[in-house]
Amino acid sequence: MEKKTYAISFGERFSYALGDVGCNFVWSTVAAFLTLYYTDSVGISAAVVGTIMLVTRLLDGVTDLGFGVILDRTKSRFGKARAWILWSTPMMSIGLILLFSVPDSLSETGKIIYASLTYIFLACFAYTASNLSYNALLTLMTNDNPSKISANSIRFMCTSVFVIILAYVVPPLVDVVGWSMMSVIFAVLSALCFLTTFFVVKERNDSVSIATDSDKKQEEDLPVLESFKILFKNRYFYTICIMFLMYYINNAIFNGMGVYFCRDILHDINYFGSINACNMGAKFVSLMFVPFLANNFGKWKLMMMGWGAMVLGMAVMYLSSPHIEGVMAGAIIRGLGNAPISAGLFTIIADAVEYGEWKNGVNQVGLTNSATSFGMKVGVGLGSAIVGWGLAFGEYDPSLTVQSDFTLFTEQVVFFILPIVTFSIALVAMYFTNIDKIYPQIIKDLAERRSKAKEAVQTA
Repeated sequence: MEKKTYAISFGERFSYALGDVGCNFVWSTVAAFLTLYYTDSVGISAAVVGTIMLVTRLLDGVTDLGFGVILDRTKSRFGKARAWILWSTPMMSIGLILLFSVPDSLSETGKIIYASLTYIFLACFAYTASNLSYNALLTLMTNDNPSKISANSIRFMCTSVFVIILAYVVPPLVDVVGWSMMSVIFAVLSALCFLTTFFVVKERNDSVSIATDSDKKQEEDLPVLESFKILFKNRYFYTICIMFLMYYINNAIFNGMGVYFCRDILHDINYFGSINACNMGAKFVSLMFVPFLANNFGKWKLMMMGWGAMVLGMAVMYLSSPHIEGVMAGAIIRGLGNAPISAGLFTIIADAVEYGEWKNGVNQVGLTNSATSFGMKVGVGLGSAIVGWGLAFGEYDPSLTVQSDFTLFTEQVVFFILPIVTFSIALVAMYFTNIDKIYPQIIKDLAERRSKAKEAVQTA
């Protein structure tokens, strides 16, 4: 029996993409500029900033897994994921404003406590609920693979444009209105994007292959420990987690250390916008061709090439530094490779969910997304911590106009060498994540199972 698929309109795919723009109004701002705000404006040491971010992200990984269980058991008139997108939107906006509004009147210890508590609130609770439900929505909105790839491609095309604009806009905007008012403006715009996603995008629980009614009941009745045991039997869970971990370590390093690299080594902080424009512009153009290439060559082959291109791009940037032309050329290569990775990572989660149901008989859309989100959150935490610890190890001094040679060397090691290593690890993990070859059989078998289950219910 052929499984019925449900393609979705361009308008719904674009509205889904706006949710990630809303997310990046918060998280790209935090990733690129929070460390700079803490070290240069608030006066918190780089080592302390790195520790705050790592500890918070480890805690965040735990809350991810807990929220995955909650999401799988959520029932509301808005569905599963849409409900949490709505409920978490004000939390995201408030969290961003609090983060960039450290009171000057606090003591040094008070500022560290304030920074820790507000970062924990945003990362562990607001962002966890928002981002995890947003990623799960991709599985719940359609079971049509081309639609999923297209929606994710549009998502990252929008995000690419946004990140380019962000890198250019934030420094002069902060000079005019300050960090706190900047966060207020971004919080409002973020909320508008999330609400567009909530009102336009629909969940299709009765049509997407989540499960038959009996399977849903079985999933909801499973003890939490048993749910995790079933998850750990999913072989692709491990390799996908590794890829998320490596990818987001690099994102955090690229954004967090990029500002310091441009200011201290290239001697112009505005070059950060130019490098981002090359990286994200190339990614934007490449994303236009990802659906076509994925349909013709498969996600696995395309993502293997993507990881390889990102390794090459970082190597070119390193060998070219401090010459801006070569650094920008390497950023273009990195961006071309980034497109199939960013578009493909979240679609292979959806594939892994269906693989888990096919293999173990239980659909775990929330828990699988939360587990891979664990890799994403810990990756961002590690990357942010590496930036802070790297600056501290390199004896970075915010009071100096010109940093020492050792500081500049450390910045280059963190910005270039570590990403080359971690992207290479992700390439190896991708090699062992070829779901494409068995995916048609998975879909066929799941359709037959559900057909038989429905016939049995109707007969009874």
